[in-house]
Amino acid sequence: MKKILATVAAVALTATAAVSFAACGSDKLVVYTEAGFAPFEYLSNGNIVGVDVDIMNKVGEKLDKKVVFENANFDVIIDTVAEGKLTNVGAAGLSITEARKEKVDFSIPYYTASLYVIYKVGDDSAPVVSESGANGSVIYWDSLAGMKIGIQSGTTADLFLSDELAEGGSLAGTGAARTAFTSLSVAVNDIGLGSNVVIIDELPAKTLVANNDGLACLPLYYKGDTVEEDEAAVDEYAIAVTKGETELLNAINEVLQELLDTKDADGNNGVQQLVMKHLNLATA
Repeated sequence: MKKILATVAAVALTATAAVSFAACGSDKLVVYTEAGFAPFEYLSNGNIVGVDVDIMNKVGEKLDKKVVFENANFDVIIDTVAEGKLTNVGAAGLSITEARKEKVDFSIPYYTASLYVIYKVGDDSAPVVSESGANGSVIYWDSLAGMKIGIQSGTTADLFLSDELAEGGSLAGTGAARTAFTSLSVAVNDIGLGSNVVIIDELPAKTLVANNDGLACLPLYYKGDTVEEDEAAVDEYAIAVTKGETELLNAINEVLQELLDTKDADGNNGVQQLVMKHLNLATA
């Protein structure tokens, strides 16, 4: 009984501390992220950096708050933001979905991403590459039939794959299976071992392929009746905010709109410029 009471007391103390931290930390803005999603958030010399980090630092400047980034598992970020005790904002390359909108408020979209398939070049189990896609070589969902498909748990790729595996989906009944990982790097290392392919967003896919010899990636498409009807699997990124945190949401939207309205000589907006910077593609 003492152990139970002690546990209950510890939980209560933890909850109180969390509420107190949120209440008294008015000079801080705690942001939950998942630092394995380059170029949006990743570790460099032990520090969390990336596009989302740059964006939220600009928000901190606007609100005159110090921004503190907490590295968390991706699949807990939305629920933690929704609860609003440990953090009021999540910035982690989050995609807007109807289910997530029921829990949190989203900023304006700031980046549109396409899903890509990472596979091992020359592997007999690699998916069939089609040359008939609207934008050149692509991989169609049905070419992943029977494969073990790796994803990072809780990502949009996970949601898309779950739909395709469900009844009526292009992979339903084909023997295809989902393998979930907590990080992208672990998922990619499993290609050719437990998984045939990994599905993830375009920029992280290209970054991971560039750093792993023998791997390649291509966009993932739904097959239409004609080339013109082929449709890419895409989603939009936004920043998640606890419902009711209007001042914070407005500040985030102001920063994002300023970035989207800022264009360089090549027509790239401010977010795209940040992406290029963190991919080491920015020009002097």
